[in-house]
Amino acid sequence: MTTLLRIPITNVFGQGDYSVTLHLGSEKSPVNLLLDTGSSTLVVKSTTYQANLDKKLTPSTAVQEVNYGVGGWNGPVIFTSINIHEHCHKSDHPQSIAKSPSMNLSNAPVALVHSDKQSKTFGDADGILGLAYHHLNKSFDFSDYFTEHKITPALSYPWPFSHEVSEDLVSFKKLMWKYPEHDVTPYFTLLEEQQLSANKFAFYSKRSAIHVNKSHSNKIHKIPSDELAKDPLNKGLLILGGGEEQTDLYQGEFQSIKVEHDVYYNVDLKSVQVGTSKPVIAEPLNQKHLKSYFTNAIIDTGAGGIVLTAEIYQQVINDLIAYNANFAQCLAPFKEMSAQLVGIDMDELKLEQWPTIYFNFVSEPATANTEEKIVQLACTPETYWQINTPNYDKACFRLLSQLPQWPNQSIIGLPLLNNYYVVFDRSKDKTGVVKFAQQKVEHISA
Repeated sequence: MTTLLRIPITNVFGQGDYSVTLHLGSEKSPVNLLLDTGSSTLVVKSTTYQANLDKKLTPSTAVQEVNYGVGGWNGPVIFTSINIHEHCHKSDHPQSIAKSPSMNLSNAPVALVHSDKQSKTFGDADGILGLAYHHLNKSFDFSDYFTEHKITPALSYPWPFSHEVSEDLVSFKKLMWKYPEHDVTPYFTLLEEQQLSANKFAFYSKRSAIHVNKSHSNKIHKIPSDELAKDPLNKGLLILGGGEEQTDLYQGEFQSIKVEHDVYYNVDLKSVQVGTSKPVIAEPLNQKHLKSYFTNAIIDTGAGGIVLTAEIYQQVINDLIAYNANFAQCLAPFKEMSAQLVGIDMDELKLEQWPTIYFNFVSEPATANTEEKIVQLACTPETYWQINTPNYDKACFRLLSQLPQWPNQSIIGLPLLNNYYVVFDRSKDKTGVVKFAQQKVEHISA
């Protein structure tokens, strides 16, 4: 019997992105890991985890490197125990349906990051829990390198590379590709393969930025995470091994989007529409990027904004200003990413005047006998704008334009997901579906 766990998550460690607590190694060290369907590696700061105390740690000859577009890291692959249920007591989690809830893994791969600079990629979190598929979880066997350079022990942990070598991620990546590559089985895939979890998980969230309430409005120093975590708006839920049975979290029917490729959660975005404006067509992914990125959009729980291609973003901005010329003043600061750290005054915003933005996805591709089916999902002003962030009485716009050098692929992050209860059902068809239902409750019960 597989386990179903309903686990509390919070957005206070990831600057708006949600994290879950796992326990690693013989010391069961608690680590807060960002939930990321846009990557596949379980990676932690070695300082938080205290690998040197772990009696269950088994080193390897493998190394990994991941770049997220806004930061990256490299480090050794080790194997140790991963525990997720000790802080999830059944009395607190009545939806845990197994007789003895347990998703313990005894010898699971974990990547370690030693560099303080690289660790800043995770914000105040301790690392990332990648929830995508194995194709994104590559490692490289450095056995020959260790022999050639007379490194003893011939292992990647303790990390044998100098600061100069490992900090230059571009050069280090070139070095890695000289050695044999193999995919590491991701954490959630291991749970499913070992029949500890059904091949699905669900995600319930409210925000894409930390909510700061009035009681914190006069604080000069940084607000402690434990205080922010008490705010219901900064809480969420991760359901491992289930989804549809959590009927207190959603209402109505699910709408399904086909996952086109099991690399990222790759989906086909057809268009974006501001209110009743003419839909903005989402062009297919550029041919030169097909082998690496596959489709023109991905569903990404690890993205605190919706990142649109430059063309779609500009037209959405134009349509918003055409809808109401007064919007231009509110939007202008957010041409720069730095505005997310400052925000605008909420009294400028007049949130009730802003339109809903609709995203149209392929639900079922056309076949010889059927037409293409489209699903429309709504992103409300309350989620593409975040109020009371980064401080009380401030607001931030959470639609972003693509990064330089990024392909014409939109990243569908938290501002859209916050509107729904979302089930990532990897068991359907060959590559899975992502299912969306209207949230039912304001209150989150873990």
